[in-house]
Amino acid sequence: MNDMPNHMPEKTGTGEAAGPKRPGRLRRLARGRGGTAVVGVLVGALLGTGVMAWRANELPFVERDVCWGSLSSEVAGALFNDTDVRSRELPLRRATVDPMHTECSIQGFGSDELESEVTASVRTLGALKGAPAWDWTRQYLSSRMTPLGGGITGMASSQRAWVALPTSCEEKHYEPGEKPPLRVVSLAADGSDPDYVNEVDARRGLDAMSRAVVRLANGVMARYGCESRYPDPPKLPGPPEGKSVRAVDNDKLCGLPGVRLPRWARGKDASAVRTTPGTRPDEVPGGIRSCDVGRPYGMDRIRLTTVAEPRLARVVARGLGQRADRLGGDGEGAHAAGLSLYTADCRGGRATFVAWEKDPDEEQGDAPAGRRSLGLALLPSYVKAEAGRIGCGEVRVEGAERLSGGRS
Repeated sequence: MNDMPNHMPEKTGTGEAAGPKRPGRLRRLARGRGGTAVVGVLVGALLGTGVMAWRANELPFVERDVCWGSLSSEVAGALFNDTDVRSRELPLRRATVDPMHTECSIQGFGSDELESEVTASVRTLGALKGAPAWDWTRQYLSSRMTPLGGGITGMASSQRAWVALPTSCEEKHYEPGEKPPLRVVSLAADGSDPDYVNEVDARRGLDAMSRAVVRLANGVMARYGCESRYPDPPKLPGPPEGKSVRAVDNDKLCGLPGVRLPRWARGKDASAVRTTPGTRPDEVPGGIRSCDVGRPYGMDRIRLTTVAEPRLARVVARGLGQRADRLGGDGEGAHAAGLSLYTADCRGGRATFVAWEKDPDEEQGDAPAGRRSLGLALLPSYVKAEAGRIGCGEVRVEGAERLSGGRS
């Protein structure tokens, strides 16, 4: 494998490091009498146990940019609550050599104990298929994620963030008509997005994650030798956490005319709706919009997602394997368990439409025959409404009624 060059990324006006408000406990220790000797002992112990990895010619507990030289101590520190920040990273390989991913662990320590962790990743999504492709889609395209805007293809929440690297940032020559794989940089806090986060913490987390992921992308592009750089994201719309969700409009589900919630699916389990912040049915920054329907504090009855960014749409469409039941019509689709996917060629390129049930009734075995898949029941009207909005023309889905066992 060929490692990237050892030169540091270019510093931009938005990437200058700022010192922490107060030194960490171990840094304070180093300033006292005999601190140098103590630090020497600690460094030997830490390196001997593999707890931390330091760059060559650098001393530990000294401020440095982390994750391939991308994040200053200020930006990395904002991801945590007043802690010492440490990091460990794998080499940043070229995607043509290592097409999957590499990672950097950013760790927040309090009283020298690990309190929380954020994982930075560089990944080629074009290599994902089946369950891994769907797992990424489920985590990073939920209605909690806010589009970054400013011409950046990416999203952020208080716990997750991702940015697509530009198509011009490639390492090999592609033939005419050949589509370069989509590569993204991402950040993920330990654990999944919680069902509830207070509004203050959610706002702080969203601001920190959105800024950090853009800086991370710029650092990776610098190491790859790309000319492009992204500006810091603007002030994003308020995060959905900590805010009351809206009541479901059964006859205009997710704000879409013609998409109606079946009568058998109405009730307290489908009484609230949450959509991607900053989006409306007639305007979707970044080409991605998700709508989650469920209870006010459990939005897991059904998720409807439209992905009109062609490179990402191709990844999302590979979320089901060959054993899934096929759907016909003006596009192509498939259904298995609680997941229905449908793709169509649109004015801006390929688009993918998703209907996902976390706990489909067919697994519970207590739904009336022909009414077991809410996703299949909604998919034809959902695709028709969304396809018309994003410039695909009229797109018919065929086979959903047959797979659901009858009319819904």
